[in-house]
Amino acid sequence: MLTSISPLGERARGNRWWLTVGWLALGAVLGGAAVGAALGALGQALAGSSGDRARLVVLAGAGLAAAFWDMSGLRLPGRRQVNEDWLVAYRSWVYGAGFGLQLGAAVATVVNTALVPLFMLAALLAGGTASGLVIGAAFGAARAASMALGVRVRTTDDLRLLHRRMDRHADRARRVGAGAAAGLGCAAAVSGLTL
Repeated sequence: MLTSISPLGERARGNRWWLTVGWLALGAVLGGAAVGAALGALGQALAGSSGDRARLVVLAGAGLAAAFWDMSGLRLPGRRQVNEDWLVAYRSWVYGAGFGLQLGAAVATVVNTALVPLFMLAALLAGGTASGLVIGAAFGAARAASMALGVRVRTTDDLRLLHRRMDRHADRARRVGAGAAAGLGCAAAVSGLTL
């Protein structure tokens, strides 16, 4: 998607990149918020007698497991991509918002990192609709922010350079994601100990 929705690609379709990305970001935040709110409400209904400490222990373990999973290089199942036929079939706001909704909803597109199921578990364990909504909206915003990587793609050479840079930094990005998962796990563990 980063390749398809770039200033170069949007200009070729007669669209403004910043406007399409704005719709994509809105869709991603709304998609993440909807999934997060639903999971938070489900978590609230399922919470029953489990206390905050138990939920934090589960989140701590899941965060550390997600970090180990991502560092192992194993892949999560599923390779679904967004439908690129939308780029020529619909207006830019439709495919921007539609792609964004799929990104924010997390599992509607390819899952490259254990951070995706970790976000879903965190929203579930939040134990409330509002908390889940905030977690989901933040997740959607973070996924949409990746579109900023293509802001300077004006020519095919720029696009090739972007791909080379992404390939060169793939391991670093994986380590940063694993560090974020481990950080969440450690924060949950410390919070659980202080209750």
